Amino acid sequence: MASSLHLKNVLASSPSPYVSHNPALAPVSHADSYKLRAHKDNPVAWQEWGPMAIDHAKTHQRMIFLSVGYTACHWCHVMEKESFSSPEVAEVLNNNFIPIKLDRESRPDLDEIYMSFVTATTGHGGWPLNVFLTPDLKPIFGGTYWPGPVSSTTAPSGIDDDKPLNFLDVLNKMVDVWNRERQRCLLSAEDMTQQLQEFALEGSYRSTRPSSPAGSNDAEPIDLDLLDDALAHFVTKYDRDMGGFSIAPKFPMPVNLRFLLRLGASVRNDGRARTHTRFGFPAPIPAILGKKSCTTAATMALHTLLAMSRSGLRDHLGHGFHRYSVTPDWNLPHFEKMLYDNAELLAVYCDAWALSQNPEILGTIYDLVEYFTSMESPIVRRQGGWFSSEDADSYPGLNAQDEKKEGAYYVWTMKEFKQILGDRDASILARHFGARPDGNVPAKYDVHDELLNQNTIFVSVTPSMLAKEFKLKEADIVKIIKSGKSKLEEYRSANRSKPDIDDKVIASWNGLAINALARAAATLSQIDEGRAQKCRDGAIHGLMFIKNEMYNPKTGKLTRIHNPTSAQDDPTRDLAFVDDYAHIIKAAIGVYDLTLDFQYLDFAFKLQETLDQHFLAGTTSGGYLQAAKVDSPTTLPEQILRLKPGTDNTVPSPNGIIVSNLFYLSSYAKTAPQLQNDLALGDRLYAQAKGTIDAFAVEALQHPFLYVTLLAGVVMENLGMHSLMVPPDMSLEEVQRRGLRGFSRTVVRGPDGMRSGEVMICTRDGVCRPLKEGELDAGDEESGGAGSTA
Repeated sequence: MASSLHLKNVLASSPSPYVSHNPALAPVSHADSYKLRAHKDNPVAWQEWGPMAIDHAKTHQRMIFLSVGYTACHWCHVMEKESFSSPEVAEVLNNNFIPIKLDRESRPDLDEIYMSFVTATTGHGGWPLNVFLTPDLKPIFGGTYWPGPVSSTTAPSGIDDDKPLNFLDVLNKMVDVWNRERQRCLLSAEDMTQQLQEFALEGSYRSTRPSSPAGSNDAEPIDLDLLDDALAHFVTKYDRDMGGFSIAPKFPMPVNLRFLLRLGASVRNDGRARTHTRFGFPAPIPAILGKKSCTTAATMALHTLLAMSRSGLRDHLGHGFHRYSVTPDWNLPHFEKMLYDNAELLAVYCDAWALSQNPEILGTIYDLVEYFTSMESPIVRRQGGWFSSEDADSYPGLNAQDEKKEGAYYVWTMKEFKQILGDRDASILARHFGARPDGNVPAKYDVHDELLNQNTIFVSVTPSMLAKEFKLKEADIVKIIKSGKSKLEEYRSANRSKPDIDDKVIASWNGLAINALARAAATLSQIDEGRAQKCRDGAIHGLMFIKNEMYNPKTGKLTRIHNPTSAQDDPTRDLAFVDDYAHIIKAAIGVYDLTLDFQYLDFAFKLQETLDQHFLAGTTSGGYLQAAKVDSPTTLPEQILRLKPGTDNTVPSPNGIIVSNLFYLSSYAKTAPQLQNDLALGDRLYAQAKGTIDAFAVEALQHPFLYVTLLAGVVMENLGMHSLMVPPDMSLEEVQRRGLRGFSRTVVRGPDGMRSGEVMICTRDGVCRPLKEGELDAGDEESGGAGSTA
């Protein structure tokens, strides 16, 4: 897609006189978002997105300058410092535009709409996202980071690589073209919007399923060979030396790693005792892809996860992982920590442990569990839930008058090592963590010497190698490293300003955390009961916090952002998006699976009903990101299109999650006594799951590697569900020991009168019979099996 208002045409003009000053209408100083309030002292008269600012743009026929970012974003801070704090820039913005600042985490719908425009017209995206809009919200021109009027900053790789424009020049040219060629701007924006609307038809094209309507239970499923096509993509992109699937920058992408681990876990021939809820795809998968392919998938994923756990991407002194690495070796991160990344990584490391039994993987799980459960963790909210992120930038010392720098809390000099640890221990930890007197940051990634002589820390040399090098016992080396890490952490906590916390509690991201803790509780239940209980408690308390504080039982709706001061009748209280529903429903199913307490499953069914009422495109064709406009006329003004998210990104696709949720809920509907074995409900949910797959089939067939979450639903559709019923008196420990839980399986407590110890397996018609010894695993060896719900 190419913009008909080409940038060169914009630059060809000269600036025009300013118009009247822009009054403060809905200033960000009153915003709920920490991200927006952080801009209240800018000379730019930032407004919140909403009817007042938009109506003012229409009345005075001004362009809107929309700047989108998030609290932990480093380049957002850079642009604020260089441009949005400049009186010269502020004068142009305030006199000629309606400047609107948007928190992408609060409004993912708007972020997605305008990011799709920028990526389509420039070839790349990122944050800050800056877009010039017509008064009726149609995009004219946009980009990401632009340097300020006086800047020596080099843009990050991939952001406006063709020598970034000066932001003040961009503003002046946009003012000029708006005043001189307004009709051309409007026509260009209209054309771009129409093209975006065509792209937004993703999830609306139907695959051709012979002789059956979309979503029909008789429709032929998508062929499982599609898994092989997705795997082939990752094989070609795999970094055999350093792990991961790109050169740089490198993102963890847990959603892809989970897919690869599920393929690997489908090969079960090693005879090891099961220590985890079975997460892998059923055993027919190796017969389709080949055992070698499935083993390759697992090898790539495990190599990547081990590389990340040893790398600078991980905070080896505190807890958690940073967002991504600038370098191919994972050792120079952008230092923000995101809740969603760490939640997804906890879940995927649990899968990796189940497959590998690697003690390094287990240590990483323990680290992440601490990050999510300790009251000392910066992301744990004492009243319930988890905060959204830790900032990348912070003050190098305790003086808030200093300039914030990226990574200041996390990088070290050799001088500091010696000062804190003493000469011998400093030498040992420097070798262990790859620290050098001249720093370990490659010069080409630090062109302005901001990290001169600084070191990121990563595992460079193992304790066994250090023992030989320093002629000490390995046990003594381990003690020195442990003590040294503690001293370094104490020093930075006492002498450096901690990164700011974005205190938003976001429903969907909290759902990811709840599900991850439920997964960790199952993983650790036969390894470390103390930690398993912490995870169990964290998952349950997290879900109850959502239910009690972020759910309105009168309307059945969630709120995306927790706001304890909002009134029950506040229209923003019911503002949530399809990802919030998808992930909280999955979390509720996960907590139910962990506890077999029906109240959590009941909550999942109630949320699914709300999702169906307000987000579905028809009855069986996937969910839109936004609810219908009629649901929230005051909080969702004049969106130019509704999107239906199908592809995976740093988090799983909401529609991919919805498909799996629906298959599980369908199975529960037919077997849970509390639902009176509702076969009609089960059939409707099953058809809805199949219809959602069908809606994205055209795109998934073309680019299966972008739809790996949806492919899990394709496996369920092809191979069916196993619906199990256990006696009311069967303990959770017995359910775990017998390996009843797992991918494409549901477990419910049956009615009183079931024989103690007996497990029943039920068909899609609700007919149940005793499960035979070994039948469950044998059923996995066939497509569906006698007890399948398919």
